[in-house]
Amino acid sequence: MNYRAVSLVKDLVNEPPDSLTPSKFAKEAEKIAEKNNLKSRIFLPDELVKMGAFAFLSVGQGSKEQGRMVQLTYEPKKKSKLHIALVGKGITFDSGGLSLKPEKAMEHMKSDMAGAATALACVRAAAELQLPIKVTALLMATENMPDGGANRPGDVVRSMNGKTIEITNTDAEGRLALADGLTYVQTLKPDYIIDIATLTGAQVVGLGRLVGGVMGNDEVFVQEVASAGKNSG
Repeated sequence: MNYRAVSLVKDLVNEPPDSLTPSKFAKEAEKIAEKNNLKSRIFLPDELVKMGAFAFLSVGQGSKEQGRMVQLTYEPKKKSKLHIALVGKGITFDSGGLSLKPEKAMEHMKSDMAGAATALACVRAAAELQLPIKVTALLMATENMPDGGANRPGDVVRSMNGKTIEITNTDAEGRLALADGLTYVQTLKPDYIIDIATLTGAQVVGLGRLVGGVMGNDEVFVQEVASAGKNSG
C-alpha cells in the first residue's frame, strides 16, 4: 500500500507548475477525498482573510492566483482514541519571490509542494488501510512569484495567531505558509502534529539527498516517526 502512496506523491511532484496551480491542486485533493470517503474542505482566500491567515496569503501576493488551504479528514468507523494531524507545505512553484532564486536552483521548484503531496497521500493511505486512528491532512497550497504586489524584504505580516513576522528574505515563504497552518490545526486538538516540508536547501547541503532531517518537542514520538520511515523504506 505504501507504494501506491509513494507513487501518488511522485505523480504530483512531477506535474508541471502550470498544470498544478494551487486551485488545481486543491481540486485534485477534493477528487481524491470523494473517491476515498474523506471529509474535505477548501478554504478560499476570502475565508482565509476572515480567519486572519495573512502570513499564508502574503506568500501568494505576487501570483495571479491566491492560495488555498485544504483540509482532509479520515475517521475510522469506530471512535478513535488517537488523532494525528499532518500539515504539508504546498508551494506549487517557488521562484523565491523578490529574493529570486538562481536559475538552476529554481529549475526544480515545482517540487516545493512535496510536503502537501505527502500529507495527501498519507490520509488517502489511512483510508485505504482503514487505520483505527483519525488522520487530518492540511495542505497549504500557494505559489511564490515576483510582481508589484509581492512580499518585499522588510515587510511585516500578521499571522493567524496574532504574532507579527518581519520578512527579511522572500524565499523563506514556507515558514509563512506553515505558520498559519500550524496555528489552525491546533484548533482541531490533535494528539500529535507532523509538519512535512521541503523547507531549506541547507538541509540537503548538510545531510545529502538520502537523509531527511527530523526534529520535534517529543523525543519518543520523533523516534517513532523516524522508525516508521525506515520500516516503510
